[in-house]
Amino acid sequence: MTEGDVTALHARLTGRVTLMLGPSGAGKSTLVNRMVPGAAAQTGAISRALGAGRHTTTHTRWYWLDGGRTAALIDTPGFQAFGLRHVSAAQLAACMPDIRAHTGQCRFANCTHTHEPDCGVRAAVQTGAIAASRYRIYDELLKDAD
Repeated sequence: MTEGDVTALHARLTGRVTLMLGPSGAGKSTLVNRMVPGAAAQTGAISRALGAGRHTTTHTRWYWLDGGRTAALIDTPGFQAFGLRHVSAAQLAACMPDIRAHTGQCRFANCTHTHEPDCGVRAAVQTGAIAASRYRIYDELLKDAD
């Protein structure tokens, strides 16, 4: 991350409190150290054996980004896994607003948005109304829910 990137990110975070969530080893504390001079948030290397972070951050910590205390970052401990076990495959599309907005355009009420003909969601992906990256997330979560 260049100094220009840090400056641009500071500008986007002005007037906000931003909670950072992500897997262990994603770089949340490293980002804090770049954004907050003197933060000294502890960081660690990725475990070669696990191919994942090692839970270096053990508690949530609030960092002010500016002297006027108008912007803050909240650094949180990482996690090893993320799941939506409480959401069924049939409920998943309704949990994603950008996907949900197009489900009413599907030919079938029980459309999974993966292979059915005349699917409003897949059509929206094709036109760019739904970002392909968001659809990939939906598809991965759907596979995990099955």
